[in-house]
Amino acid sequence: MASRPKQVLLIDDNELTLRMVAKVLSHAGYQVRTASNVEELTSALGEWRPDVILTDVNMPGTSGVELCRRLKATYETAHVPVVLLSALPEAELELLARTCEADGYLTKSNLAQLPTELQMLVESLF
Repeated sequence: MASRPKQVLLIDDNELTLRMVAKVLSHAGYQVRTASNVEELTSALGEWRPDVILTDVNMPGTSGVELCRRLKATYETAHVPVVLLSALPEAELELLARTCEADGYLTKSNLAQLPTELQMLVESLF
């Protein structure tokens, strides 16, 4: 029996990055929904429960780090893995992930590798 595709909610304020990452993940078999800000995220979460939330770190208004803290502090979303996604250096990204209790982090340095890296991370979480 085949398992259903993992559902990813992707948040990034950069429309081009949002489309590129969504396309790469969709082609790899993930079911992807996107949001470009916290309001769109809130709306999406009202309609759909993802298996993992993948959020950019540097966004105007609410950063990905603050968003992660809020999601982890909210009963309805505390159990959903949150993964930070950024072009920041890996050491800095790892530190940020620890400070907000993210379940992991991935770099934007090689989008072609993103599906494989996300798959390994998701498998380690489930």
